[in-house]
Amino acid sequence: MSLFPSRQVSEIAQASRSQKECRAQGKLASYAFLLSLLGGMFFFTACGDRKSSDLEVLPVDTYLQKPGDFLGNRYMLRVQINEQLKWEKGLGRVLAVVVEGSDARLPVFVAESAGDNLHVGQRYELQAIIEKGGLIYVEALQKY
Repeated sequence: MSLFPSRQVSEIAQASRSQKECRAQGKLASYAFLLSLLGGMFFFTACGDRKSSDLEVLPVDTYLQKPGDFLGNRYMLRVQINEQLKWEKGLGRVLAVVVEGSDARLPVFVAESAGDNLHVGQRYELQAIIEKGGLIYVEALQKY
């Protein structure tokens, strides 16, 4: 005579199988969650850094001929800092930059809040607006 009736053995075996199935389903669900989390991180990383890609590149030659025609427009510029022309504490600095693909030096204003440590020779991608007088005001910048 066995310790457990055959009906109880059958129920125990079935419970054991269902626990194994639950563990397998739990692992599968956790892998699916991790995969979706990684996919979301990739999506937001890939799309999040392209703030300026929607902006048109400043046509430097046309701008130099008639800067007033560009007032109020926003552009993207890829530049290298050539010289710091002026700095005023609490306000910002005026820099001479050379735009990628051009030999022309352009003056740009960078507010103190937009950038701290800017040095000659550094390369930046600028998001800028053309303001009164044709001066290029940098709204955001990122090293590249």
